[in-house]
Amino acid sequence: MVTLDDVARFLGMSKRAVRIRVNALGDALSAYLTRGARNRLIFRGEAIALLRRLEELRQEEGLRIQQAADRLKDELGDDDAPSGICIVIQPDVETEVLREVLRELCQERDRWREYAQSLESVLPAELKWLIQTSPPLPEDRRLN
Repeated sequence: MVTLDDVARFLGMSKRAVRIRVNALGDALSAYLTRGARNRLIFRGEAIALLRRLEELRQEEGLRIQQAADRLKDELGDDDAPSGICIVIQPDVETEVLREVLRELCQERDRWREYAQSLESVLPAELKWLIQTSPPLPEDRRLN
């Protein structure tokens, strides 16, 4: 799951352009969207694929955004006929998202580690026993 910033970067659009397309798709896309911290939009993989298909329709056939959205909704809603949608999610996009998430998690881990060390340094002598109750040392492979 990715944020609006990530989707805009993946699709090569501004955040405003992505929001316009999300609004145009409306309920067709709402099942694949959630709200995260501070009410940020979180997109599932299906939402990105639908936005990519919308952009393909718009560019290939020269449609306006709302026309392309209506056409995509028709494709999705017609259960009897084959949809004609062949969505391929590029593995490099997914890999890049995972790398970025791992980078952020490592930074957060390091930030908390530094915070804990700074608290330990100001701990009074009579409370030093609390250090022994802390989780395993940084050398523990489970934390790295």
